[in-house]
Amino acid sequence: MKNAQYSWLALPLLCSAALVEAANGWHGPEPFRLERFDGRQFDYNLESFLQRLSFTEQPISSGVPLWQQNGWYGTGGSSRGKEFYVHSLLQQKVRFDAPLFAGFRHKRSEDLDGWYDRALFGVGYQARTNWDLGVWGDVSGAKEEMDLQFEANRYFDDGSYLTAAVVLTDVFYNSKTYSDNRYERNPLTLYLAGAKQFVDQQLSAFININLPTEFNDATLGQLLQDEQYSAGISWQRSFQGERQLSVQGQGLYGKRRADSPLADSDADWQLTRRFAQLNLEWQQPWQQRPTALGLQLNRLTEYDSRFANATQSAESRREAFAYLRQDRSLNDNWRWRPTLYVGYGAVRSELRTNSDEPLKDNGWLAKISPNLLWQLSQSSGAYLLINPTVKLHNLQFGGGNIQVFVPF
Repeated sequence: MKNAQYSWLALPLLCSAALVEAANGWHGPEPFRLERFDGRQFDYNLESFLQRLSFTEQPISSGVPLWQQNGWYGTGGSSRGKEFYVHSLLQQKVRFDAPLFAGFRHKRSEDLDGWYDRALFGVGYQARTNWDLGVWGDVSGAKEEMDLQFEANRYFDDGSYLTAAVVLTDVFYNSKTYSDNRYERNPLTLYLAGAKQFVDQQLSAFININLPTEFNDATLGQLLQDEQYSAGISWQRSFQGERQLSVQGQGLYGKRRADSPLADSDADWQLTRRFAQLNLEWQQPWQQRPTALGLQLNRLTEYDSRFANATQSAESRREAFAYLRQDRSLNDNWRWRPTLYVGYGAVRSELRTNSDEPLKDNGWLAKISPNLLWQLSQSSGAYLLINPTVKLHNLQFGGGNIQVFVPF
């Protein structure tokens, strides 16, 4: 068992970390979105990934599956002067006297393609608490935009679990749209995740596959194609003396293409994306206070045919961030968890959404996050975290951040 100072901070939903939302399969399936073809709605700068890291409760996700949790975790903060970072997860499942359940899930977040929302209503069969079979729908007023998600979950007594899902995106699009647009190859997402619990360690992983999709945009006269694959693996090991080592890696590969029937052979537009992230964290008490030392490495490369005919990368990021965090009790309801971030980044962005000027920047970055935490309930672990951050490399305000955890 962990120290009592850790216990309520390690509640399951809280551990659904924000991360850089690139391969976010730790929180369930990440299906295809038609909006991917519109491109990112915002631009990255040198500080973008550090900002998101400092607004994250825990950089390494736990192996506790989302479908076992009822509650709401949300984090929001000013990532730039005109942009706001939000990552929110909410779920409520209700069991009945019969072996049935009904539920609602909502997720608002971002990934490398931009901001997005998912709102799922579900029903299904649940045998005790060990396994369930469900059908979830992302329902909207336009029938052409409805998704169906079929899901199976199995939970084991030792804490291990397996979950599998199939997502049919825009499942009624061709028969319900008012336009002449149509899917030539319907979007299909396959998802598999699991964790194996050992005596003093846990191994967890996920894989998310967006199979090749083809969309005929009659308005633009283009055939749009998309496919994307992401996976992650995490290992956590506990040692004597309240010490723990966590290692987590994830990666993503995606391709996007737009062809015009009038073109000879080359694509009108093509994008290839590769992303990799590695997180390591060591936890142990220091002067009887929970302390953590962590490292995050990011690597993003995008080849876009609009720049140098895709012979050179249009977007490139190479980053390394280290952080030191300590948890201090102020009284029965307030805690202080100061965190120091130090790192180096080298970024280049040739195609900007909100600027005609390319970005080429590199340098050392540092940031302090005070993290004042108000425990709203001793029994449930509900809390509110206030985090007015400061950028040390230029002595400027680093953006305000609020985090909320409310179990149901």
